[in-house]
Amino acid sequence: MNFQAYVSLWAACFVGGLLVLYTIYSAKEAVDYMPQCPMVEPYRPSTYLANSQVIDTILHDHEFRNQSLVKLQNAIRIKTETHDDDPATVEDDPEYWSKFDIFESYLRSTFPLFYQNTELHKVNHHGLVYIWRGTNTTLKPLLLMGHQDTSPVPESTLPLWTYPPFEAHYNGTHLFGRGSSDCKNLVIGYFEAAEELMKTGFIPRRTVVFSFGFDEEVSGVRNRNAQWLEQKFGSKSMYAICDEGGVSLTTLDGTTMAVPGTGEKGFLNLWIDLKTPGGHSSVPPDHTSLGVMADLMVKIENDPFPSYFTPQNPTYYQYVCLAENSATIDKELKKNILSSQASPLSNKKVREYIESSRWLKYYIKTSQALDVIHGGSKSNALPEFVQLTINSRVAIEESIHSALEKYLRNVKNVAQKYDFGLSYQLKNEPAVEIFPPTPQGDFLVHTDEYFDVAPLTPINDNHWKIFAGNIKHVYEELIWPDIYQGPNAHNPIIVSPGIAPGNTDTKYYWNLSDHIYRYRPGEYTSVETSAHGVNEWIKFDSHLQIIVFYFQYIQSVDEIDD
Repeated sequence: MNFQAYVSLWAACFVGGLLVLYTIYSAKEAVDYMPQCPMVEPYRPSTYLANSQVIDTILHDHEFRNQSLVKLQNAIRIKTETHDDDPATVEDDPEYWSKFDIFESYLRSTFPLFYQNTELHKVNHHGLVYIWRGTNTTLKPLLLMGHQDTSPVPESTLPLWTYPPFEAHYNGTHLFGRGSSDCKNLVIGYFEAAEELMKTGFIPRRTVVFSFGFDEEVSGVRNRNAQWLEQKFGSKSMYAICDEGGVSLTTLDGTTMAVPGTGEKGFLNLWIDLKTPGGHSSVPPDHTSLGVMADLMVKIENDPFPSYFTPQNPTYYQYVCLAENSATIDKELKKNILSSQASPLSNKKVREYIESSRWLKYYIKTSQALDVIHGGSKSNALPEFVQLTINSRVAIEESIHSALEKYLRNVKNVAQKYDFGLSYQLKNEPAVEIFPPTPQGDFLVHTDEYFDVAPLTPINDNHWKIFAGNIKHVYEELIWPDIYQGPNAHNPIIVSPGIAPGNTDTKYYWNLSDHIYRYRPGEYTSVETSAHGVNEWIKFDSHLQIIVFYFQYIQSVDEIDD
């Protein structure tokens, strides 16, 4: 055999061997892969048909719509803004917090049937806890949460609003105003759902608890509702907890998904202080404290946190559900998602796909937002003190300490570059010195506002079957039956676990239940409806969907035993 023939034979054998290995691997992958998406069927209460007229009225009756609209409009018109610099306690300035007395009085006058059938307990003056007693005290209560306060409307943004933020303007389809999306629509929806049930003569077997804080938008530090409930009912005493959050409905690669939050990222507010000698601006150093802090800011932003795509994060299951069930997903993306835990390259490609969107990337990584900087006092005086505020929402796979280590690494590099001292301090702990003070200046990295990643809600049990199944029932069978029923039906809505990039008051309620669902029904996410921003709005149909969802869900969990 000549050399050329030998090379040809060797190449043929090599290629053939690769094909055999590929075939074996592909076959093995097909055999080994087990579906991971926690799929459910629509779940409806047994009263579904008996209450069909009530449901139809909520969704389609013009008079009911107008009455519901007025209830939400009037709630929006009551200003309940909270700010980062609010009085630390209610006792410090009772008059400031009295706006929540006005809001509670409005609830009392608007929902008399609700008040007749529940007990109201005021916690720390303005926290509202309503208890709708069930007839079976052995059943764990269902806890429904929301918050009374809204994010503030800066005066400088008022000219940017199409309609005044507290006018609650309705254009026939959409309602505009601060709190319309976050989250007075949810709070008012709970009251309306409960009253509609009460009108039918429904008496719950399972107690239903409603809990509304009054400072969620400023981290809920005054919220004592969870402590009060734990003292009254005990640890792990709630059947399930529902709050705002999650992704109501979204479309990914042509597939409609609902994504209740079954986990929540950690939270970190970090302050970096820099103190330097002062002096006259006519003889500045090469780098003032503002210049040094600017250097640090650039280094921080040029050193983003890593991304992760692992089963630790409920977002993983969101994409697995998409890959397993979507008929339109890109084939290469589908392959990469389903092989992401076996192939580092596939995992990298999935992360790159998610990170290509600003709106999606922070589901799989820690965010870092450089939000506030203070420094300097006048144009002819060198700044002696500069402070930078950073907010991070910590990835499921990380921790507060790993996030802090990253920021300390950034500050260390700058401190060494300019020969500055460096210390760090956690809440209620003594400062730890890393570099000793120097004549040039000193950094202090400190935080007293943080909490770690939330415990994950189970997703393969009866709790999930009922909650997720109610979402499918409401949207596929009640709201859009023409789309999702019959021979020409669209692909079904996929309900998958997930997270939201932000945080909620549920962080105070972890001891009360292992089953926490962060989900506000509706057609648009809070990001899409400009929550916290100019021209916050909702499509009013979404508010009616909240009412129907909780009208059905309360009955669904009432019919089962723990």
